[in-house]
Amino acid sequence: MKITQDQNWIPCTEPKIGDVLKWNEPLWAAPNKPRGKPDKIGEQEIIAQLMATKDIWEFKVISVKKISSGDAELKVQENDNIRRKKSSIEKGSCHKLIN
Repeated sequence: MKITQDQNWIPCTEPKIGDVLKWNEPLWAAPNKPRGKPDKIGEQEIIAQLMATKDIWEFKVISVKKISSGDAELKVQENDNIRRKKSSIEKGSCHKLIN
């Protein structure tokens, strides 16, 4: 599936399995102390297809790009299978692709 920036996206309230979603999430540095809180070092945009909606949502990544400056490394790659909590997706300004 080819995703372009000029496609139509709408805010997502109740996605269904098979929907293509886009959201932002932070990139974290490794903690610098044994019990230290990790520092936010950047932000990435993920576009993925929703595969399952149990307690933890499962996605197949279509594309990922860094949307912040700096040398933060992307933690997710295209074609990865990832799992996220619904609340995490909602925090990242979730949008759904209109076909």
